[in-house]
Amino acid sequence: MSIQNYLTQQKGGERSQEWVVIEDFYNKKLWHQVTMSILKYVKVGPHKSGHLTELYKVFITDFDHRISPLALSSIGLCVSEDVPVTQRLEFLEGLLKKITSHTEAKIKIMSKIGSLKIDHGQIDEIEEMIKNLESLVDSLGEVTPVHGCFYELSAKYYKVKGDYNNFYRDSLRYLGCIDIDELTAKQQQEHAFHIALSALLGDKVYNFGELLAHPLLDALKVACPWIVELLLAFNRGDMDKLEELQPQWTQQPDLARNEVALKQKCALLGLMELTFNRASSSRSISFKEVAAAVKLPVEEVELLVMKAISLNLVRGSIDECEKVVNLTWVQPRVLDLKQIAEMNKRIKQWSAAVEKTVKEVEEKIPELLCN
Repeated sequence: MSIQNYLTQQKGGERSQEWVVIEDFYNKKLWHQVTMSILKYVKVGPHKSGHLTELYKVFITDFDHRISPLALSSIGLCVSEDVPVTQRLEFLEGLLKKITSHTEAKIKIMSKIGSLKIDHGQIDEIEEMIKNLESLVDSLGEVTPVHGCFYELSAKYYKVKGDYNNFYRDSLRYLGCIDIDELTAKQQQEHAFHIALSALLGDKVYNFGELLAHPLLDALKVACPWIVELLLAFNRGDMDKLEELQPQWTQQPDLARNEVALKQKCALLGLMELTFNRASSSRSISFKEVAAAVKLPVEEVELLVMKAISLNLVRGSIDECEKVVNLTWVQPRVLDLKQIAEMNKRIKQWSAAVEKTVKEVEEKIPELLCN
């Protein structure tokens, strides 16, 4: 079919007015305007099956060399959703050859290719692809919209591999690059649930503040409120709440399989919370105090503190003879409002203590000068 016949045919369809404008731009060789019009057209559906594929083959390929690589990649990604699944990978690989000179466009297409390969079970190829993409992303120097494409692929890969720590990290990075309002309610719930699971199960994730403060979590407050309560309990190291919610969270297979690890993690977070809530001048804590706070037998406290020190969650020493731990530092975390209020209270106490010391020194200055 010739270009003119195709344009005439489209002008007889439901969106005829758009095609009148597109034809005018095309005849005048206003390639930027044609590109923007086509981009808008392909993004706004619905489209009949096969329509976008035909649009690309008959019309867009006639002037795709005049389209900016970034715009062509965006159009191509929309068209790819209409291409038959068995031909989609081949289509994207062909598109990739046309935009290799543009880093951002290359990242977008390669990320989509990687996602499709994961869907097809071609996992072994993805690790090397992610390394190559990461070097391209790093070369951009600043955060761009295509960072989201990369982090979405990376998170998807780590999810399939069962790597909770990296999935949690890259999922939060992905959310930081997109507008969550663009996700459907179901997509928001799925993202929130899986990120929450990874936060609980990741053996290197001890900071829940960023997730708890994210608006995405609102999607779970109605659909799955118990997991939000569980996250809050872990953030406080609240062993009582963990036990209270056990009938709910043990229904989730991944959590049920890791019951012992979850209880130890909550105890570690309880130790961090206990240390955080103590003034820096009173961080010599008896084994009995620690045991009461984290609901463990006294004889298990030393192992818990050693574990916390080895993970760099706290720093300090253990006096086994006196049955006391001396903690000098706790790993910084994103704080919730209650923790911020506690921090504010302690800053005021510190300020009052400093002011008192200054007054005492001022009162003794004359005496010091005389001596």
